[in-house]
Amino acid sequence: MHAPRCPVVVGRTGELAAVRSALAATRLGRGSTTALLGPAGIGKSRLAREAAVAAEAWGIPALTGRAVPNGDATAFRPIAEALLAGLRRHPGIAARPELGRLVPRWRVDDRPEGSVLVLAEGVLRLLQDLAPDGLLLVLEDLHWADPETLSVVEFLADNTERIALLLTARDEPDGVVQLTDTLARRGACTVRMLAPLTAPEIDAMIDACGIDTLVDTADRHALHRRSAGLPLLVEELLGAEPGVVPRSVAESVRTRLVAFPDEGRAALQAAAVLGERFDWRVLADTVGLDEKAALAVLHEIIRSGMIESGEQDEFRFRHSLVRDAVLADLLPPERAAWAARALAAVRHRQPELDGPWCDVAADLALTAGDRAAAAEVLLEAGRRNLARGALQSAETTLRRAREVSDDPTAVDELLAEVLTSAGKTEEAAAISRRLLDAAPHAAAARVRLARVHVRAGRWTAAEAELRQVPTDGADGLRAMVVRATVALEDARPDDAAQLAAAAHERGPVDVRVEALLLLSRLARRSDLDEAEALALRAKTLAEQHGLAHAAARAAYERAIGGVQETLRVDLLADARARVAALGDLAGVAVLDLQEAAIRNTRWEVAEALAAAERCIVTSRRLHLATLPKALVLDAATRAFVGDHAEPQLAEAEALAPDDTHLRGEIAQVRAMWALDRGDDAAAHAQLEEAMAQFARRPDEVTGSPAVGLWLVTAVAWETGRTVVPEPPDPLTNRWNRGMAGFAEAVARGRRGDRAGALTAFDEAEDTLRRPVDIGWYRLQARRLVAGAALADRWGEPARWLAADLPQVEARGRERWAAVLRGQLRRAGAVVPRRTTTVVPAVLREKGLTSRESEILALVAEGLDNREIAARLVLSVRTVEKHVERLLAKTGAARRPALVAEAVRLLGGRTDS
Repeated sequence: MHAPRCPVVVGRTGELAAVRSALAATRLGRGSTTALLGPAGIGKSRLAREAAVAAEAWGIPALTGRAVPNGDATAFRPIAEALLAGLRRHPGIAARPELGRLVPRWRVDDRPEGSVLVLAEGVLRLLQDLAPDGLLLVLEDLHWADPETLSVVEFLADNTERIALLLTARDEPDGVVQLTDTLARRGACTVRMLAPLTAPEIDAMIDACGIDTLVDTADRHALHRRSAGLPLLVEELLGAEPGVVPRSVAESVRTRLVAFPDEGRAALQAAAVLGERFDWRVLADTVGLDEKAALAVLHEIIRSGMIESGEQDEFRFRHSLVRDAVLADLLPPERAAWAARALAAVRHRQPELDGPWCDVAADLALTAGDRAAAAEVLLEAGRRNLARGALQSAETTLRRAREVSDDPTAVDELLAEVLTSAGKTEEAAAISRRLLDAAPHAAAARVRLARVHVRAGRWTAAEAELRQVPTDGADGLRAMVVRATVALEDARPDDAAQLAAAAHERGPVDVRVEALLLLSRLARRSDLDEAEALALRAKTLAEQHGLAHAAARAAYERAIGGVQETLRVDLLADARARVAALGDLAGVAVLDLQEAAIRNTRWEVAEALAAAERCIVTSRRLHLATLPKALVLDAATRAFVGDHAEPQLAEAEALAPDDTHLRGEIAQVRAMWALDRGDDAAAHAQLEEAMAQFARRPDEVTGSPAVGLWLVTAVAWETGRTVVPEPPDPLTNRWNRGMAGFAEAVARGRRGDRAGALTAFDEAEDTLRRPVDIGWYRLQARRLVAGAALADRWGEPARWLAADLPQVEARGRERWAAVLRGQLRRAGAVVPRRTTTVVPAVLREKGLTSRESEILALVAEGLDNREIAARLVLSVRTVEKHVERLLAKTGAARRPALVAEAVRLLGGRTDS
């Protein structure tokens, strides 16, 4: 298949515009010089051809000359070629003897050669004679030009009246680059450095070439990499068989290889086997050269343009196809021999095989045909990646090790641990069961499988495996800390604390870190300072012993504890970025869940929904225990905008039918729906149900806002109650402390302690307001307290209600606002008029409501449904319904037509 030629120039809009501007200036009598610089294959010649075509189309003559390799043997070659082409078009031009060196028929044998300056002036005058109204002169590949040619070019650039001079050259540190830099500094030349094409631009070239077979994303990515963004190589690769070096590239590399002495050829072959990037000292050892000789050889190869220097001791092939061509020229036994020598050199220079050297050594061992050595190196690389917490790298490396290993047991043991840590529970469980089937009495295999079950929330299955593990030895201690985790999740905090303390006292370092984190979670229930101290100890211990993944887990446990008081989501974002970088997808899901909870508490609807959705997606894909809680949080956030997300609640309950804590939180969501519409009786009933569910497992750590809401509704709704009921949980978090304070205000007011009630009210208000406002819960509590204060005649309920009404209206909670107005009327206060959007007459004629008018204005701004929902603090579903009605009322068929109609109706106004 022949290499296609792209019918359009892609990714060179700026360069084409510059060339066309220069041509336009030439027609007006102004000259210019433009230099196009870049590596071979970057598209300089294609741009030069496009310039010539454009010039001819505009009636501007175009002359082209090109320098060639070893062109210094023929002085002035590109200029002579261009002039001779012009003279063939105008044979009647008067002779200029001073140009005899360039035009053979004008040569005078006895005339001495003048200076280059005289020659350059003659060239300029001849060009003006050839095209008195303007001309394009293209001089290509000037990196091969002789110094005399460059001197003439410099003269022409300084005297370009009515001439558009276009130069092309490689971006190499030689005379032509120095010349263009000099010209640019004095304003005589515009230099355009051509950059490699981006991936989208390469895709555009593929599509423009009509290659309909290259549709697979992986194939396109491979072409992106192999072409290095060079348009010429894109075309060559499109014309070659997949994985085959294009013929033109192979022949070019082979020609240059033959020209090298034996040492240079051997160095290139060894370098190709080492990789696209290579350490020059390792290369020297492989080829058997001392450092001085190796550097001399590298200088010669760099001058050939096949390799270039990188950072520190690293060199790299200039294009991956050059390396591919060198490798393709080697016979398999030659490659194996070079790989064996290179592996020995790597082991000599890098005996610890740190960092990427493990992968290099494994690749060399495979090329040399030593599968056992490759598997051993890859297993060690996977072990090191796991130790530093790089779970994704560890997984990739271990999968490679499994492919080449004759006995993958050791690889599978480590791979199961990596997958468990990353939260990929289904595959981890399958590997763990396979290992257990092969060694049914292996305690380590049972502990490993139990950990997988814990990650997936399968507590009973985890207990079943742990019962078969002996209690002594390292495996027994690892089983003990897993038992502590199961006990904590099973609402047996005393058992969890006892097991974690014992594991911490007797276990190895990794067990001690895990035990400290469990103790920190337990302490979070009653003492946030103690929880922080324990998590910090765990993090410090993990860092001291190089346990990167455990240290990251400790960091995110600290973040989770810290946000309970401050509600600082940036702490969670930092922790999430850290565990995401390590590849801990389960940790990412946990932190997304926590962010959803904190955003919910902050009344940030769009952000909370986004975080919950991320957690739901990850949890579904990896079968994680976080899924039911994420579904409930999603439903709780939707309650803020009046959405009754029963499907989410039903799915959550089906996933965890025995989780009474989850059932309590589901009841809280239904209570939130009731509070939003002012149905306090239904809300109280649902919160009573939540407390009943919590009571079934009284030792479970909750921290649920349901507790605070229940305290307020219990006192406010039950008019005979004068004492706040005992909460089922210690009130360690700010939202529950604040709502308990409001409940205490109601109780004191009911007992006739008006001063004490006001003090409790102010303290509760301060607790929920600072440092970040817990707005929804605070305003709902104030509404309940205001109702009780009206009945018991204390405080300033009318003032509180009047202050809260605009905030509730701004959130679009109409039924809640109606309840506040009703309370104001009962208080005998003036009820503020309802604030609504003024609907323009043209919209009223179409029957649009105030809310639909608001949404239409945002549609006119170009916002999508999600952005409108965030702007108006509505659910996306609610916005979608409004948009459907707008389509019907305006007669627009689709969204673009609705945008156009909105702009027309509003007359450019989008502030209505």
